[in-house]
Amino acid sequence: MKGLFRTAAVIGALGMLGACSNMTEVAERENYAEPKWYADCAESGTEGYFWWKEEYAYACGGGQSKFFQGAEEQMYAIAMNQFAKRINGVINSETTIDIVDNNRTTRSTISYKVDNIAIREHIAHERMKFKYQGEYYTFVKLRMNKEVFDMLLQEAKNTHVANTRRPVDSN
Repeated sequence: MKGLFRTAAVIGALGMLGACSNMTEVAERENYAEPKWYADCAESGTEGYFWWKEEYAYACGGGQSKFFQGAEEQMYAIAMNQFAKRINGVINSETTIDIVDNNRTTRSTISYKVDNIAIREHIAHERMKFKYQGEYYTFVKLRMNKEVFDMLLQEAKNTHVANTRRPVDSN
């Protein structure tokens, strides 16, 4: 009986060690950093070698939160919003300059409106995460096949044209 408990304890300890080996540690940094691909995030590009090249559309996003999942959700939401703005976004921009008695006041207002858009396909291309001063920082570069991106762009244009051609109800 004593041998059975000892064997069970050894197997349990080995199981715990095995479970820990499947974990990765989130790096804790002493200073803030961004991945180079995030700082230079291109909107499109090609990947592959020689004649096996494919074109992609890219969108990057970053998140920051004291909760890891919160940083992850921010990161993906911002990257997806970058795709959505390019596919179906409307920008409203206004700058007003008032000069009264040689005093100048400048106001700029920029607003983005993104209607609902179905983003059906993307691939998480690169990711980075770290902890800095008690907060999690996450970065992602999403990629979408350029043909799919162009198809979504055309769908959004077709919807916009169809909506502008509808007759106005005079009632």
